[in-house]
Amino acid sequence: MGAFNEWVKGTPLEPLETREVAAVAKQLLSGASVALRAGMLRMQGIPVPEAVLNPAPLPADQVEAGLS
Repeated sequence: MGAFNEWVKGTPLEPLETREVAAVAKQLLSGASVALRAGMLRMQGIPVPEAVLNPAPLPADQVEAGLS
């Protein structure tokens, strides 16, 4: 729980009121897909910044746009 709280600090998910199950699940799926893609690029020898491998939560509209 502490790691999750650190991850959402300073993001739209920081307030407890915004932590709906669907919103958190979408953020986790979005972040996992970005990290997976970045890892695949690295395996192919393409340099990827370290920050890309640990994506922070995005605003809900950006997550929705990326998942559709």
